[in-house]
Amino acid sequence: MKRNSVIALLLVLLLSVACSDATQGADKTVSLYPDQQSAGFKQFAKQCSACHRPPMPNIHPANLWVTTLYRMQKHRRQRGLVIMTDAEQQQVLAYLQSHSQ
Repeated sequence: MKRNSVIALLLVLLLSVACSDATQGADKTVSLYPDQQSAGFKQFAKQCSACHRPPMPNIHPANLWVTTLYRMQKHRRQRGLVIMTDAEQQQVLAYLQSHSQ
């Protein structure tokens, strides 16, 4: 019984530490995205978080975002997710390109 109590206590401590670190990391990561108040960022965050953590816009030059966005639309279609409308794509692309390398 004593061993189970020690194990339970250790698990609780590990979970509390892991959760607090994850939250702090998430807050730091979110603050790194540029122009977070814009409609473009909001659309980007909404669309790109459906499958993964949204990438930083500066990881590609502006011209590569077109093919990346096309590839992501293809993945969405294959997974049975709703694809972005032309207007949504243009909004996301404009945000990414304006903050690209």
